[in-house]
Amino acid sequence: MTDLMKNLGSDDFNPEKFVKELSSQCVGVDELRQQRAKIQILADSTSAQLKKNVYQNYMQFIETAKEISHLESEMYQLSQLLGEQRSLLGTLGAIGATGVVFDENIETQNGESHNAGTKEEEQKSKLIQLLENVEGAMSLVETPGRICLHEGSLLELDPLEGTPLKRIHAYLFNDVLMIASWLATGGRRGPPRYKMQAVYDLQSLAVVNVRDLGTVKLAFKLLAFPDTRVFQCATATSKKEWLDKCEQAKKAKLVQEDQTKSVDKDRNLKDEHIAPSRSMSLDSNTIGTEDSPEAEGTESLPEWLLEVAEDLDSCIAQRHFEEAYNLLEKARSYLSEAQTTPVLVGIKAKVDDRAQSLVDVLTKELELSSEAKSLQGGGLRSARRAVRLLIQLDQSVQACQLFLRLCNAALKAQLKRVKREGPTIPYVKQLSAIAFSNVAEMAREFLRIFPNSANCTSALVVWCGQEVNHLTSHLIKQVFIPQVSTNTLAECIVAVRSHCDQLTQLGIDLRYQLDGHLRTPLARALQDAGEKYVDAIKVRAAEDTWRPSNQSSQNLQKLMTELEDLGIGVPLSYMTSETWLSLTSNTLAFSRLYVGLLEDCLSVNTPQLMITIDSVLVSVMRAQVQHLLASLSNPKFKQERKVVEDNAVYIRDIVIGRGLELYQSATARPFTKLVTLKDQIVFEPVAATKPRPAPRTAVTKYSTTEYI
Repeated sequence: MTDLMKNLGSDDFNPEKFVKELSSQCVGVDELRQQRAKIQILADSTSAQLKKNVYQNYMQFIETAKEISHLESEMYQLSQLLGEQRSLLGTLGAIGATGVVFDENIETQNGESHNAGTKEEEQKSKLIQLLENVEGAMSLVETPGRICLHEGSLLELDPLEGTPLKRIHAYLFNDVLMIASWLATGGRRGPPRYKMQAVYDLQSLAVVNVRDLGTVKLAFKLLAFPDTRVFQCATATSKKEWLDKCEQAKKAKLVQEDQTKSVDKDRNLKDEHIAPSRSMSLDSNTIGTEDSPEAEGTESLPEWLLEVAEDLDSCIAQRHFEEAYNLLEKARSYLSEAQTTPVLVGIKAKVDDRAQSLVDVLTKELELSSEAKSLQGGGLRSARRAVRLLIQLDQSVQACQLFLRLCNAALKAQLKRVKREGPTIPYVKQLSAIAFSNVAEMAREFLRIFPNSANCTSALVVWCGQEVNHLTSHLIKQVFIPQVSTNTLAECIVAVRSHCDQLTQLGIDLRYQLDGHLRTPLARALQDAGEKYVDAIKVRAAEDTWRPSNQSSQNLQKLMTELEDLGIGVPLSYMTSETWLSLTSNTLAFSRLYVGLLEDCLSVNTPQLMITIDSVLVSVMRAQVQHLLASLSNPKFKQERKVVEDNAVYIRDIVIGRGLELYQSATARPFTKLVTLKDQIVFEPVAATKPRPAPRTAVTKYSTTEYI
């Protein structure tokens, strides 16, 4: 048991290795059960020991918690004393710098400051009582004038899927919103404990109502760049209170800021009036001071320009990107026409920062769209808004890259839905149709968004070529295998080429690139097929007895129709009767095989493949012609010579003639090598021999005259 404890308690313990060694050492089920029982006993003893240690240290845990609580209260008192001293020193410094101007108002000011201090102490004590159960929140008490407007428990939801994440407790103050998470109390009684998680300034915060949809009900959204959080309320009344209180707090914050600005402006004016009196007491020649040009510049600026940074933050947080762009352009045009001052330089820097923030948000939105697990059909149209804004913000290259990445993700999502089931031809047709139709649609959307951009258009052509390469590589693995026949291969390639021609309507011709990728495997497949056909012809030639084919009238009529459809119809002179045909089964099989091979090769022909196609067609026909010539000169088939000649004439005049016709129509040039083979089929005339009469010998008519 000790060795087992050491093994399980070692730092480099590997469970898989331990189980493998244990299984190899144990013989039978009984020993494994014994080892399992030992491990269970060790687990029970370890659990009991842990419980015992917890019981022994429980009082120490309680005492430590009390000490920490006392230290926390002492630290808070110390912080409060330091804050009071800091404010006192600030007051003394201000008095020392400005001096005493109006002695008659000192007592009144002292009384007002005493009342304000008493009120502030009351508010601070309330905040302390409210936040004493929130870890890390005591720093919020130090801000003067801060009061709590509303608080309550909420359930945080996932912004995308709407699933519950965790419970939180929110505190709404007159200037900030604090989010605190619940802490496990370990079964202790008393008020719940929280831990401060995040604090959001009301200036950069937007609270948006969320409509009830599916499982998401009674919820509102918190927009604080770059975070987006969704919270669910317990009741409709609670949701209404949160929305109303947040709106009231934001309005009160704006009013307070306006009052502060007006007070500061009055104070500056007052200081300007006081300054001449001081200068007069020091220097009688100085009558007054000139106004600060910076102050005059600030007063002359429009109010919307002074608040443009805050308005841009609000528009970006609420995802009003068009409004943000319009405001950005308005500010830039004003700044470009106005005379440069230090104030305008600062505003211009803020505007540039907000412009970069807008670019980052739009870029992030496109990146998230391309990384989404499921892309709907309107994904590209929904991205049009962000892409156009990036173009207007002089980020065309970045917008082009992100849009093409989104197109790539959407195309992959579409192709993944095509399953490899059933025959090869329907699968290839469906896959190529979906691929090229989506590429064409994405190209149209791209040209619609980037109408007059040569650099972006070249990037589109490169992207289309890459997608065609990926599709071709996949099709080569699926189609160019030994189990696929030449007819199936040709039909698949014709379907892919026809779908690829859709892009030519947009001025993008990728046929040459597609044929270039298919050239090597296609040439190899045609050569293999030609070798197989030659071997088959040789095997049939060895077994050919040159017997005319005999079939029923119905089958014969069906055969004649099939050959007529192939363009190699049998003349009536070859029909010796209603069921007999002077062509052998070997000749009929070869004729159908060769015409089919010829049509398949010509359907996939390209100028670069013509050498391979000519070689295959000539090698197959040469094997059959050699068989015919060998049979004509073979004395073994002397009695079947008429049948051999009929079959040779059919191959020469009908089959080769049809091949020359198809080749001429497909390539617009004669098939000279096949013509050479045709000329080789000639017949040597057989000399007509008359029967020789029997030799006459002189025999007397009557050997005796006995009967005369």
